Amino acid sequence: MTMRLAARVSGLRKGKSKVVLVLSGDSRAPFEGERIRRTVRRAVRIAQALDSSLPDVWIYGADCHRLPAIQRGSPETWIADWAVLAKRPVFDESPGNDNPLACSVREYGLFKGGSVAGAMEVLQKEYGTSRRPVLVLFHVESMEVEDRRVARQLEKASGKPLFWQFLAQLDEMSFSVLDRLDDVRRERPRITNAHYNNSWNMDISVGLDVFQQYAMIKPYARWVRESHRQAPG
Repeated sequence: MTMRLAARVSGLRKGKSKVVLVLSGDSRAPFEGERIRRTVRRAVRIAQALDSSLPDVWIYGADCHRLPAIQRGSPETWIADWAVLAKRPVFDESPGNDNPLACSVREYGLFKGGSVAGAMEVLQKEYGTSRRPVLVLFHVESMEVEDRRVARQLEKASGKPLFWQFLAQLDEMSFSVLDRLDDVRRERPRITNAHYNNSWNMDISVGLDVFQQYAMIKPYARWVRESHRQAPG
């Protein structure tokens, strides 16, 4: 199965969605390994199947910032600039090959914790009036004491064309409101535009990767269908 076939199977037509990737700048470690670059590659493939352009990419720490656009034909150049960090040296000496991400750490307030709710608020302002449904691939590394704030943001966005696809690594997230989305929907039935994938295996083989991407778009596709069904005729 290819990603475009997976999109068609889900009933999603190319050019009818907007794809947004939100990277967690909570900690440095994911950028030193493969996790973030694999995340970006997956988002690019999903956007190529659903969107008329490559994904918008944001990064959040204490604040949320939009990163430069990924240029067609050169995602690996973008990844080298914005999704990769050299291993932190044992001694406090610069390795001398700082990329744009490394040079932006202080300006963007990265790697000192991050606010999921704060990023959600920024994204609602940016995409809340979109004429196309927006699939937000929202990478989460941790979410300490933010349950109430995130729940409020989910409620505020319940009538907007945003679908929050939260993504986390298996066994690396403590229990949070994201694990209680069924309870959230029971208390606030309008909140149908959120899903949490906490079995996001970053080490999956390349051959099976499309099935992981398919799992990332299925809940969104269901929400899009329901939204069209409920839209006034």
